[in-house]
Amino acid sequence: MTVLSKLHHNVKEESIVIHELDKSEYENVRHLFKELDYNLIISAVIEGTSPGRIYVDDVVAPETIFLCSVEGYYLSGHVDNDSFNKALNRFIFEKFFAGDTVRKDETDISIGFHPDSWENKMEVIFRPRTPLKALRRHYVCRELKAVDWKSQVPKGFSIHRADKKLLETPGLVIPNHVTDWMNTNWGSIRDFLQKGLGFCMLHDKNVVSWSIADCTSGDACEIGIHTHPKYRRRGLATLTAAATVDYCLSSGFTSVGWHCDEYNLGSIGVAEKVGFELERNYLQYFCIYNEANHLAETGLAFFRAKQYRAAAECMEKVFATPREEMPDWMIAEFHLYYHLAARAWAALGDRDKAFRYLDEAVNKGWTDVEATNKCPEFRIFHETQEWKNLMARLEGKKV
Repeated sequence: MTVLSKLHHNVKEESIVIHELDKSEYENVRHLFKELDYNLIISAVIEGTSPGRIYVDDVVAPETIFLCSVEGYYLSGHVDNDSFNKALNRFIFEKFFAGDTVRKDETDISIGFHPDSWENKMEVIFRPRTPLKALRRHYVCRELKAVDWKSQVPKGFSIHRADKKLLETPGLVIPNHVTDWMNTNWGSIRDFLQKGLGFCMLHDKNVVSWSIADCTSGDACEIGIHTHPKYRRRGLATLTAAATVDYCLSSGFTSVGWHCDEYNLGSIGVAEKVGFELERNYLQYFCIYNEANHLAETGLAFFRAKQYRAAAECMEKVFATPREEMPDWMIAEFHLYYHLAARAWAALGDRDKAFRYLDEAVNKGWTDVEATNKCPEFRIFHETQEWKNLMARLEGKKV
């Protein structure tokens, strides 16, 4: 390994503990990621088909290694390297959260790791923020289950390869998310067209669902799926993903990977209908730069863990945060936070606060009658007049 590596951080004349490797050195450290290679993006970064960076504790004999990619961050090697861990903490808050990231405008850092003992170091790495757990699933498809997907494409819809011809179709409305995905994961649309793959579902002149490869390496690839909100819950994502998998498995790829959160039931449902099989459950830790956003995610994590009082208290802190300290998208979604707070207070048996926050959720734009009715925390209210009045408001009826 050459000493082309460049030093990126050295605070207060401390000993040098983090070096960024030159891309020509990446292959030399592949073995350090052996236990994390189910994340295909690691191989893609090492091979140079996806943007990324790699940092080590020592350029000659590395023992601790940190890889940054557009799909996440990965730690491996010697765990008890306190100097490296503390320096990584500074990196996160002084470098990455200052905007120097692989993915443009990244707002959070999510770290996968091996060995498992890295979990004990997350508090140091993310200090002063409390690190949050992300329970994840890894699926692999080697044989398509939805073999008859072509016959199920609804009338008025069609599925096409995401190629140069499609991108240049006159009058076609292509969501920015599609081209951003290509640019972000492949470096440019040109590189995607040369090395990547994907399929889009069209309705009239609109791309309404798209499944695009996150990365490829050898005879393996990983894909994702996204559907325009107005076209969800129609089975379109399953058909689009099936088209992509069908193409992959008939074009030399022997396996197609899929990653999603444990709580993303929609993604899980699509994967299993297409033919993906669960390979493993795994854990990541993450931290969000914006404090209010981090508090909201912390509240959600407490709620999922049935720690309802802690969840409610987190949401109260979110509501008390000055709006100028929040991103615009978060303010636009405040109805979600009020609804979650209402569920937490209902679970705690506080009827007054539950209805107060439910009312506020509706005032802020909450309209999902079905989801509200299904919340188990609200069942004790279903026969009350307050509940009937609330449902009438949600359904647009005159109270």
